[in-house]
Amino acid sequence: MPARILYVDDDPALARLAERILARHRYEVVHAISVAAGLEALSQGGFDAVVLDHYFVETTGISFLEAVGENPDVPIVYVTGSSDAQIAITALKSGATDYVIKTAADEFFPLLVSAIRQALETARLRKAKAEADRLLVAAKERAELLMAEMNHRIANSLALVAAMIRLQSNTLSSDEARNALTETQSRIAAIAGLHRSLYTSDDVGRVQIDTYLRPLIEDLRRTVGTQEDVSGIEIVASLAPLADAPDRAVALGVIATELVSNALKYAYPTGTGIIRVSVASDPVAGTASLVVEDAGVGFEVDAGPKGTGLGTKLIRSMSTTLGAKIDVQSSPCGTVVALSWPLEG
Repeated sequence: MPARILYVDDDPALARLAERILARHRYEVVHAISVAAGLEALSQGGFDAVVLDHYFVETTGISFLEAVGENPDVPIVYVTGSSDAQIAITALKSGATDYVIKTAADEFFPLLVSAIRQALETARLRKAKAEADRLLVAAKERAELLMAEMNHRIANSLALVAAMIRLQSNTLSSDEARNALTETQSRIAAIAGLHRSLYTSDDVGRVQIDTYLRPLIEDLRRTVGTQEDVSGIEIVASLAPLADAPDRAVALGVIATELVSNALKYAYPTGTGIIRVSVASDPVAGTASLVVEDAGVGFEVDAGPKGTGLGTKLIRSMSTTLGAKIDVQSSPCGTVVALSWPLEG
């Protein structure tokens, strides 16, 4: 199908000549004798390009460009009989795709044909790029939607598993078995909380650590409270805004779960006290830190674990994932566990 060219020029003879010559190159030409007529024809649509003359009786082609706008839907080749470079510059700044100097010599129409071809090809490439960009954005949005849905389903499934474990623990008579299931429930909640953070986030590749840890820490009071009286223990959280990758965030969540759970269960035998949890970052050093401290009874750092020891193993394993260093200071006046790890670029 031949390309349709809108030829806006107030010279009927030149327009007829252009129509004959351009027809040889498989272009269908529609002539508009004025700027107003050209704008009216263009508004009807169906044109692949516009050839626009500069000089008209009462105006110039610049007024046509201004009416169309700087980003016309179709390419515009500007034609001027003047050698004044400023006219061409003004036309290009106003939205013309290209310009051709109108001369009486034989090279005018070959140059015009070449300019039209180039303008059509540029327009084709621009439309192809716009379509590719649109498809890319649509694919990205679809992938993000699917990812959010997946994280939503995983979070719900893990929450269901945690609820089943809680129901199972209520049927057991062994304190040791109930405690083990309660700890498992907390660990599952740490992972479920990560997926919940991901499906409510605009960036599925990063997790806001403060947003993730805050409800996780609060839930620990309820979970541990099913086995211990922790109603008199206050948890004070100071969590600086910090984002990290999901796998690193879940490692941090598991570590925080183990440390806060231990403090809730063992730091205050009287059931009264304060546990402080803080997350901070040092952009200059390129590190972040998690500190869990209490003013409880303390413990022997080199002594064996009070429970199964699985929590200690998990902390060590998750610390390896983070590339973190752990410092533990404990005395009869309290315990401070500080974890520091390098921030990812």
